[in-house]
Amino acid sequence: MDSLRIVQVTPFFGSKSYGGTERYVSHLSKELARRGHHIDVFTTKKSTKIPYQTYYENMTVHRFYSPWDVFGINPACIMLHKLLKLKKVDVFHVHSFIYFTTIQAAIAKLFKQKPLLLHIHGGVGSPPYKTGFVKEFAKKFYDYTLGRFVLSQADVIASVSSYDKDLLEQSLHRDQERLMIINNAINPDIFPEIVPSIDKEYKIAYIGDLEPWKGISYYIHAIQKLLKETKNLSFWFIGYGSLFPLLQKKFSKEKRVKLFGAVDHSKIPSLLEKVHALILPSFWEGSPTTIIEAMAMGIPVIASNIGDIPRLLREGKEGMLFEAGNAQSLEDAILNVIDNYSSYVKKAQTARKRIRKEYSFNHVTDQIEQLYYRMIGKTS
Repeated sequence: MDSLRIVQVTPFFGSKSYGGTERYVSHLSKELARRGHHIDVFTTKKSTKIPYQTYYENMTVHRFYSPWDVFGINPACIMLHKLLKLKKVDVFHVHSFIYFTTIQAAIAKLFKQKPLLLHIHGGVGSPPYKTGFVKEFAKKFYDYTLGRFVLSQADVIASVSSYDKDLLEQSLHRDQERLMIINNAINPDIFPEIVPSIDKEYKIAYIGDLEPWKGISYYIHAIQKLLKETKNLSFWFIGYGSLFPLLQKKFSKEKRVKLFGAVDHSKIPSLLEKVHALILPSFWEGSPTTIIEAMAMGIPVIASNIGDIPRLLREGKEGMLFEAGNAQSLEDAILNVIDNYSSYVKKAQTARKRIRKEYSFNHVTDQIEQLYYRMIGKTS
């Protein structure tokens, strides 16, 4: 088939630290470029010293300065003028729903009349935890104004999460013909298949942003109780965020709690090889990359029953689910897995083959590439 000119629009791109969406865009862009398509990545930068354009084989990265992040997550930048100046575009592929970058891409689509694929990586609906009146109002206002505009400009809306897809159908976007599932994805080649062994000490790892919506606060309470009740459990935090100082304060003298801070993603597989379970106590998720990576290796997963996590874990048949926000439920889940560790390792081994096939970048890129061609055919 003919090569395409694809514009990927994403709030963040190319960081070495842990960020599922930006790694998704990075791997997808590189694989599409390897297949002969030309990729223009429109994203942000935190320093004026970083060059505006970086060139790779079949790929150009355009970075726009963002002096601050609104509410700590949404980079403020202006890229619309450059999007409108693009001479040739076959398709816009816009990642995430709630960002200023997304709004500008939707406006560019309106003017250039080229097909737009909106890829949802979470952020649908209101956060299921207390955020304060200002943030809650801002999110609802966005959803029913600019958010609806963005959705109206999308020719296809792909979600990595069936939960978010259903939520869109029930609230903001009822056109089922334009909604579909395209799984989150990883590169299985960098995640070795292992069989975790029973040890004297069980290491439980959390990997991701240390932010309120990740359930860190109630996880702290569960850890404090488990440290008193057990002698064979230790807890790792791999990642950074606004709650990192709180963790330092709570566990500065605790030898069984280890804080790694931000870690280059290339080191994640070797760290996972050393742990006995991955935990994710989030209040709000789409289809978490961290869980997919652990499952691809065959590591037992303990996670809250929200978003697409039950689908990933086959409603608990291939992992352990607990009630989000419930410290006692979380504590019971951890103890259940440790007390029956051999059976959970077997569940993880069963899940591994499915995950490595259905959630691989080769498989997902095939789907997306074919979708591009169908979208162009519909609008030609």
